[in-house]
Amino acid sequence: MSDEDDLEDEKPDMRSVLGFLNQNEWIYNLNIGNIMQIQPISMKDFMQETSDELELSRDSFLTKLAILIVTYFCMSTEMRFLLQSRAQYLKPEVKKERELESEFWHAKALEIACTFLPSECPLLNHVLLSYQKHHDPTMQPIKEDEEC
Repeated sequence: MSDEDDLEDEKPDMRSVLGFLNQNEWIYNLNIGNIMQIQPISMKDFMQETSDELELSRDSFLTKLAILIVTYFCMSTEMRFLLQSRAQYLKPEVKKERELESEFWHAKALEIACTFLPSECPLLNHVLLSYQKHHDPTMQPIKEDEEC
């Protein structure tokens, strides 16, 4: 089979292109583990040209968004881990800046997930619960002993 035959066999799912809902679709089963499992990509996969219809399909769009969400989430998580491991060596103002940067990337992941993913999506729920656990203002300690 040649590369041209591979491209001809690759037809977009028109239900996705047209936006019809399919309640049993993959997005309702997507979790962070599906994306974080690193798989090798061959040069052929990377360079393969696809049709515009396939590239603009709903599935393709959601796949790219899911990867972006997990990327932002992982950036936030790694920053938080690095901060925790080096907290004793950092000045308070640098520590606060790094905490805000970690929260920023986590909030970006959450914003995109809330905007585009269905509320039943496990990936969205994972990002949301993690944000509430690590950055929710209601979880911040109240400094009662400090003067105003």
